[in-house]
Parts: sequence; structure tokens; C-alpha cells
Amino acid sequence: MAQKATDQTLTGERGIAMIADAVGRMKHIWHPGAGAIDFGIDGQIELRDPGSGVVQNVRIGVQSRATTSRWPAESDDGFHYTPSQSHIDYWLSSNQPVLLVCSRPETGEIYWRSIQEWARDPALRAKRRVTFVKARDRFDEHARDALFDLRASAEDRVEPPTPAWTPETVLLNLMPVIWGTETLHSATVPDGDPGSILAPAHERRVHDFSAVLRDGLVWSLSPIRPEFLEAIGASEPKSGPLAPWLASAQAQDQNLIRDLTRRRLLSAHHRRIAWHREKHLAYFRLTAPPEEWKAVIYPWAGPPGRTVVSPQEAKTREGHTGYRHDAASIVVRRLDRRWYVQVRPTYLFTWDGVQISGHSDSALATIKRIETHPAVSQALRMWAHLLVERLTLESTTGGEPFSLGPLLSASSPRSIIDSSWRKVSPGELGFADPAELTLFDTHALAA
Repeated sequence: MAQKATDQTLTGERGIAMIADAVGRMKHIWHPGAGAIDFGIDGQIELRDPGSGVVQNVRIGVQSRATTSRWPAESDDGFHYTPSQSHIDYWLSSNQPVLLVCSRPETGEIYWRSIQEWARDPALRAKRRVTFVKARDRFDEHARDALFDLRASAEDRVEPPTPAWTPETVLLNLMPVIWGTETLHSATVPDGDPGSILAPAHERRVHDFSAVLRDGLVWSLSPIRPEFLEAIGASEPKSGPLAPWLASAQAQDQNLIRDLTRRRLLSAHHRRIAWHREKHLAYFRLTAPPEEWKAVIYPWAGPPGRTVVSPQEAKTREGHTGYRHDAASIVVRRLDRRWYVQVRPTYLFTWDGVQISGHSDSALATIKRIETHPAVSQALRMWAHLLVERLTLESTTGGEPFSLGPLLSASSPRSIIDSSWRKVSPGELGFADPAELTLFDTHALAA
């Protein structure tokens, strides 16, 4: 009798081939199983350190499930697969992690889940339903380093990989402060809380938003306006050298410089951005009454610019539910005796341009989960354009006590993997400060 291969057999073989190809592109090693003998494992992945090339004698079992049809409950976002209880029991009895890999060779789609990680949720385990999220669970090069952190039990763990030795230039979210003044100004203010001291200046509309109240004095990087001093009942101003504060090792002196620099930045851009006291973020303002639901465009990098305030449409009714604002954490730091402004782009969700919306946390978590590295890089460059361009222009006319240089870049001897290597030690980049510097963009260099 002639031997036959069913369509299902061919689809299964194509699924195994897709796994082998994906593992090869990850630079790990694929060991196929015993073919016709299938007890729930179709092959194994042997981990290889991408930096050193060392094969670690650590293997991960793989169960392949290939199909030509749609998966149960499939949508654009995901689907689920329900294995038999006997398969689940077999996988969980293993002394190595086991992956369930679902593929559809006709469309080139392939997704993965760690059975041990899935089984840690008792409710999901009881339902025998393994849920796949398409954007999260693609089985491709981006899954390479995640395989090092899989566990067969709560105690097992493989050491994470070292980065591959591919030289890169990394763009940092740091802009150097270029001081245009050598003087710090101050004046004594009456006793009282800051609100009551500053209230008269607010009422007369002469408040200096770049000034800082601290230790019974009002401080400023620029000469303090007489009308502001008169309104708050301050003494005659005094001036002294700025350098001792810039070089001081005292925390209170460094904090004063941080406050003055950040306030000056916000004051210089008050027509476009505001400071949210609750969230400690700078964010783009509305330019029309909240009820008009108008977007705000920041013109940069060519027309039409970037939408930095976006009305959010309601999902269950007509109308809008609030606004999404481009926002940023703006931190002033001293690293290796130099001062920098560090910008971390994010988003703020409000009802009316001021009050935080009730779904702010969940909305931010959603956008951060799907946001790509290029999107974060674009947001960072936009903030740098806003802060650097304005201060550079004004500083040439003597209007600002400092300007900002462009975003720093640094050379790294190792490649930076977007999904895993979000931070790097400043010491590796020539900084003495032990804090971490967040990387937002990478550009590969020729070796």
C-alpha cells in the first residue's frame, strides 16, 4: 500500500520549520524531536549566550501546534488555545520550561507562551485556556532574551544573557546645561508660608514664576524684578557668584539649582506647557476652552507637526471623555560635576486640561505597553526641540541665564536590545554618578 502524508501532517511539519527558523534567527540552537513519536514535546531549544557565543547546556521544551484555520476566539488582538488535561500534566511534570507555540504557516504567524508562567494563575489553569496576545507573544528575535528568564519551577532561573558585541552609538535623554550667567540673586522675604507671601504678587500680576522661595529668601538666576520684590515685601536684592552652588556637595545647594533650572525652563515655555503638581510632570496646555474639544499641534519636524493634545472620543456613547496630553518628567541632574536636564517622555490624561481623568492609570499603562522604541524616540526629540530651540534663541540676546545643548550621544561597545536593555550604567559611558541613564534610541555602527 502506498504511503500517504495528510494535509495535517504537512501543516505540522511547516509549523516545526517555522520554529526552527525563528530559533535560528535568535542565535539559539534548535534540536528537533523524534518525529512520529509525540508525547507532548516536538523539540528543544538550547540557549546560547549572544554576547559570548557560549552554549549553556540549558534546554527548553517546545510543543508545536500549527493550523490552517482560525484559532478559537481569534480577533486582531489575540486568541486562545485549550490543551488537554493530560498534555498540561505532562508539560508541568517536566524539569525544564515548556513553550506552547501556535503557528499558521499560510500567513507566517507564530506565537508563544510559557506553560509554567501561564500555570501560575490557578483560575486560568482550571479553565485549561491559554490566551495569546498577538502584539506581545510573537515568536521572533524579540523573544530571544526572554527565554533566559523562563523557569520550570519557582526556584529555577538561568542567568540573563550578555549583550552581543556589536558597537553602537546611543542617544541619551540628557541635554547639557550651558550656563550664561555667573551670578545668583536673592532677597530676604517676610516670615510666613509661601502661599501668603506670594499672594500679593499674584493679585498684582507681577509674580516671577522662575523664582524659588527657600530658607527665608527668594532666589533667582536672573536679576529679580523690583515690582515683584515690592509686592512680596522683600528686602533689597543681593547678588553673589553662582559657581559655589554649582560645585557644592551639599544636597540643599544642589536642590536649589535643580529647582531654579526647572522653574526657568517652565517659565520660558509657559504659553505651551504647564506643570502638574500632583503628577510632577510638564505637559502641553489646551489652547481653547475644554468644551470645544480642539486638538493642539506642535509644529516641528515639518508639517503637519505633532498632535500634543488629543481629545479622546468616548467608546460607549457620542462625544468625548477627556484629553490625552504629551507630557514629560523634567529632572535636573549633576553627573560628573556637570549639570544636565533629563527628559522622560510620557502622557497625561485629563478631563478638562487640569483634572486627572479616572481612567488615567489604565490608559497610560495601555499606551506604554504598545508604544515602540521609535515612538518614544520621536517624543524625546520633540521635547528637545521645544526646550533647546527656544532657550538657544533667547540666550543669544541675553534673555536667559542658561541654554541647553542638544541631546547627548555616547558610544557603547555592546549592542542595546530594545526589548531588554532599557538602561545602562553611567560608568560604562564615562559618568561618575551611579544613577542610571535611560536610553531612548540606538543607531548601529559599522564594526
